[in-house]
Amino acid sequence: MTDSPTPLVRALIAHPVLAAPAYPAPDHAPTGPAELFTAWLLDALAAGVPDAQVLTLATVDAEGRPDARVLVLRDVELPAAAWHFWTEPDSPKARQFAARPDAALTVYWPARGRQVRLRGPVRPSPGCATPSSDLRCYALHAAEAEFWQAAPDRHHLRRRHTRTATGWTDTGWTDTRLPAS
Repeated sequence: MTDSPTPLVRALIAHPVLAAPAYPAPDHAPTGPAELFTAWLLDALAAGVPDAQVLTLATVDAEGRPDARVLVLRDVELPAAAWHFWTEPDSPKARQFAARPDAALTVYWPARGRQVRLRGPVRPSPGCATPSSDLRCYALHAAEAEFWQAAPDRHHLRRRHTRTATGWTDTGWTDTRLPAS
């Protein structure tokens, strides 16, 4: 490692992060994570956020190695808190679901300063229509959901939902700043 930063390091340091003058305030939140996600997605679509329906799916292969790829969200099933997407039944990700069904979905809408992380098992969703017989619908059934809202003053907010036998626990909005020492 050199004493002076490389051009890449200098460019990364100089590039602003979360530099918008304002982001939407999370003044209310629907009770469940699927409802909140849907509200945020509709907000991103209405605001013209490019590729607002694009998510990153992370899986683990049979050997335990992580894998991630970008895919298109096809639906959110509100009562089940299930996020639907399509893939070929013999694709690497479909083989990974069969071997280890736990996965994670992440979406980031920079223009809205919002990020959502979901974790849970992926299962086939036969009731979900696809445009081709070569595709199958799968759904991530969220067991955990985390919503993150940026703030220009860096007092970001986080809200966590965890599925229980009777519904969802919800932390409400909490400040992500560490307490002053």
